[in-house]
Amino acid sequence: MNRLVICASTALITLIAANVTIAGTSVVVPLRLEDRSAFLTAKVDGIEVPLILDTGDSSNVVLAKSVLNQLKAIPISVSWAGKDSHGEVQSPEFRIARLQIGDALFTNVVARQEAHSPGNQPGDSIHRGYLGTGLMKAYQVVIDFARKRLTLVQPTRDRILTKQCRGTAVPFTLNRFPEEPVTEANTDLGKVILWWDSGAQMTGVARRVVEKAGMQASDGRVETKRLQLGGSNFGPWVFNSMNADLPPFFDGFIGYDFFLKHVVCMDFPGRRVLIQPSTPKTANHQ
Repeated sequence: MNRLVICASTALITLIAANVTIAGTSVVVPLRLEDRSAFLTAKVDGIEVPLILDTGDSSNVVLAKSVLNQLKAIPISVSWAGKDSHGEVQSPEFRIARLQIGDALFTNVVARQEAHSPGNQPGDSIHRGYLGTGLMKAYQVVIDFARKRLTLVQPTRDRILTKQCRGTAVPFTLNRFPEEPVTEANTDLGKVILWWDSGAQMTGVARRVVEKAGMQASDGRVETKRLQLGGSNFGPWVFNSMNADLPPFFDGFIGYDFFLKHVVCMDFPGRRVLIQPSTPKTANHQ
């Protein structure tokens, strides 16, 4: 887990709302799967920037310092404070005039500079930042790795779900951050609270969960026959046993391997996740 996953300023970020223009009722954004990550191309103040789709981060958008320098982005007085899987992090925030993904145009966007704790420095990567969930809260967000696409759907007034946003429904359960895609699952490890994190390279739980259940990990992994979500069993499933400093209010992540085999709709207005199997079409995951 190389990204920031806990946001101390979530309330602030959701209050600084960006303006958005969407042509029609939905926008389809192409995804590229590489190195167990899903990439999309955003146009930030006219510059094309490759971003990782990261639903484990509640920020609007996270940009590398080199991108912010190129944009001559305007810093704001607020500083972001949060935590990644290895420690505390602080990073400055900036105001971006225009951010476009597909046909969705967001203006007056607050972005933050990519930063990591001292023990969590990432290696070389082609990405130049992350797209978090901050700009998605008004939409049903359909993530389909098999078809390599992200779809933003504006829900109707009565919240009728689109054909893409269907399947087993699982409510958001994290009282501390009720707008984030965090749900409960019943497993052989017991009841666990999992963050739906498209940026996590593998589904995993904190090692403390494995130890408490009295199970033994093999090569850092543990298999559960049950992965009960919203009344349906998606097991058997393999969890990575993570030596990560997660906070006590959640236990792990649902990551890339699960998204690869399922169409996941994050219905943010309805505060729930809906899951259906992917089509037989094979996704290219290098």
